[in-house]
Amino acid sequence: MPPKYALLACDVFQEELTAFAGDSPPWHRIEYLEMGLHDQPNNLRVEVQAAIARLEADPDVEVIILAYGLCGNGLLGIRAERCPLILPRAHDCVSILLGGMEPHSALLKENPGTYFYSPGWVRGKRVPGPDREAHIRKVYGARYPDDEEMVDDLVEADADAFAHHNCAAYVDLTANSEAENYCKGCAKHLGWQFKRLKGDPSMLKNLIQGEWDPARYLTIPTGHEVAIEGQSNLISKPS
Repeated sequence: MPPKYALLACDVFQEELTAFAGDSPPWHRIEYLEMGLHDQPNNLRVEVQAAIARLEADPDVEVIILAYGLCGNGLLGIRAERCPLILPRAHDCVSILLGGMEPHSALLKENPGTYFYSPGWVRGKRVPGPDREAHIRKVYGARYPDDEEMVDDLVEADADAFAHHNCAAYVDLTANSEAENYCKGCAKHLGWQFKRLKGDPSMLKNLIQGEWDPARYLTIPTGHEVAIEGQSNLISKPS
């Protein structure tokens, strides 16, 4: 009998995981964390570690799987006290939606100006496009409520960060036409090319179905933590 596992996932995957699980989810329990944590890797690390502790407190949970990639090194140092951890060998959610790091890297090599969109990112209206400035202004306005000039400078810096991009690449595993149309609107608003990518559901499906090929998924035993070797090779090392 396969082990009972808990799934800890970024909510950027909520639509895909709901679709793949159907009426009989394979996990014993699931917890989502907010996708915006990706912007602050240290906060992501803290929240993921705290969620693992909550899931380990359930005595029925035998394994914890993470629907996360390396995510700006936000998962480095993550460990568990009782349950082994399983996570994809992936840069981030885009790698997972494309089926691995290789197709992700190949697309960026072909055009370094590619910015990736998905239904989850579109849902949050955080992506470059007509709604991003309002989102960023709200975030920084809350952080610096008495410094409007600072907020203006940060909003401008955010826009400058996307100046080298020229392509809105939409990757979708659930045929979400509304999200695709939103991405097309973002491309038009920014003067970028629009490209629809064929996603590969295998990495996400195999993750939740317990098909953990060591070539595609990393196992972190108890007493070990997530580490990195070279630029992006995820490994397990003693903690």
